[in-house]
Amino acid sequence: MAKIFSPKKSCDYVFSTTNTSTITSVNPRLVAWSRPTEGTTCLNVDGSLLGTTNTAGYGGLLRNNNNNNGDFILGFYGVATVQSILFAELMTVLHGLQICWENGFRRIIYFSDSLQAVNLFWEEVSAHHQFANEIFSFRQLVNKDWDVVVEHTLREGNTCTDVLAKMCALSDSPLVKITSPPSELSTPLLTDAQGVVFIRE
Repeated sequence: MAKIFSPKKSCDYVFSTTNTSTITSVNPRLVAWSRPTEGTTCLNVDGSLLGTTNTAGYGGLLRNNNNNNGDFILGFYGVATVQSILFAELMTVLHGLQICWENGFRRIIYFSDSLQAVNLFWEEVSAHHQFANEIFSFRQLVNKDWDVVVEHTLREGNTCTDVLAKMCALSDSPLVKITSPPSELSTPLLTDAQGVVFIRE
């Protein structure tokens, strides 16, 4: 049985007290990417709706804590078959978790900047929901024998996946897996590794 931790408890489970996805002050908020602890794989995901073509796409990447740098493990992106940002968010959840499971990662911290998608891990969903099949599919996947921590982050803490999600414009494939980061990820990966903090007004 999977252990799906609520956002309130997950920081105590995965992160040190000084390493959280969103450091909140009264105003503004300080946001940075969160490194996973040793033995935990970080899965960041994102969906995107490209305004010029109205194409819905998604992307995600897996990173570890080697050398405390958040080393790139695997990445993916693809075109959603439905032109809906929520559908794209759900597909990146499903593909991301499948990739983690297939590659033997059993302690996952999952980040998405879509609060709507994150809430679907817990909210009651009608069988008549437009995307009920996708929601029930990733819930079934999560119920395998592993630990999955689900967290909401802000866009500034999820910049690498934004790059990958927009790469769907270069492909018509529902899923492209990459084993090394494309050049477009060089700067955001370095920014995350250096722990750069962004100000969110």
